[in-house]
Amino acid sequence: MTRKTRTRPYHHGDLKQALLEASIELIREEGVDALTVAEVGRRVGVSSAAPYKHFADRQALLRALAMEGNRQLAEVLVAATEGISDPREAFRRSGVAYICWAAENPALHRIATDPANIDYAATSTEIHAPEALKGSLETFWPELAALIRSGAAIPASHPLMEQLRGRALAQGVATLFVSGTFASLGITTADAERIARAVTGEDVPATSRRSKSPPAR
Repeated sequence: MTRKTRTRPYHHGDLKQALLEASIELIREEGVDALTVAEVGRRVGVSSAAPYKHFADRQALLRALAMEGNRQLAEVLVAATEGISDPREAFRRSGVAYICWAAENPALHRIATDPANIDYAATSTEIHAPEALKGSLETFWPELAALIRSGAAIPASHPLMEQLRGRALAQGVATLFVSGTFASLGITTADAERIARAVTGEDVPATSRRSKSPPAR
């Protein structure tokens, strides 16, 4: 079978970004297992040695993809909460946006959430989170780890526990899309927003189905 090739022209001086874009296309089409530095370089149309100047090996490429995936996700979360001042509502909306993004980008989501590819203890981010999401986007994981490791009492109402419940819920629903569980039930990416809104506490009105079963004869 003939593989797809990258159709967008490569512009000299932006090879790293071109390789990342080609990687995202590749994993979307063929899955994470198909990803190699050599294949990405071939898609971009550069020499076999050129990609290795930016990514020493496949793991380096995966780490870069994880960073790119989390950058894209953070932008989606910020856009979804623009103009929202209430932290709880901002957090709820960010959960909806997270589930929808994961459903639409399953392969990139797997890479971007794999501890082998990212450092959950890091607090630095290229995204400037709005005030309502500060702590949620920037420092949640290190603060949670410090709380748990301290052995201190953890009231159910602790802000970090409330965040963890929300994150666990969003992550769980996202995984049902990414793993194919929902797909096996006929639930598609088009259903992601309705499901996300419902599980995060919103009453979702009925909608006409995209297709109906043919009448029995």
